[in-house]
Amino acid sequence: MNCELCGKTVGKPKKVRVEGSTLQVCEQCARHGKEVFEDKKADTEEMVKRINKSKTRRSRSKGFGDEGKTLVMDYPDKIREARLKQNLTQEELAKKLNEKKSVVAKLEKKDMRPSESLRKKLERALDIDLMEEIEQFSQTSEQKETGLTIGDLIKEE
Repeated sequence: MNCELCGKTVGKPKKVRVEGSTLQVCEQCARHGKEVFEDKKADTEEMVKRINKSKTRRSRSKGFGDEGKTLVMDYPDKIREARLKQNLTQEELAKKLNEKKSVVAKLEKKDMRPSESLRKKLERALDIDLMEEIEQFSQTSEQKETGLTIGDLIKEE
């Protein structure tokens, strides 16, 4: 049998998935893909490992305690006010955050939304909280029957 990638004669080929295609390849070419297992149990275990790995990555990126929260709408004002309260220029804050001055300027103009890691750096450096609880709406039994309208969401002040 020949390797389906390089054409070399192979005694015992490995079955791998390369860019969506399953191929019989030699040992050297096997590193270009993910090994496909013959028995369904091993395939399932591999899939579970990948899913768990991606869940771990996602939960790390969200940050502990941030579930049910969202970025405050007035984050540019909060950032600017906290920066001025500490008598920092945009450039000084940028150095403190290890970012470019243009990043701070864009944040304060609302031209840019901070990533999770940048938001955390801003909160630590400026001693502010840029997250707020997401308000949960519950429907009465009457609203469930008729459906929720936009008027139901508007608060009277």
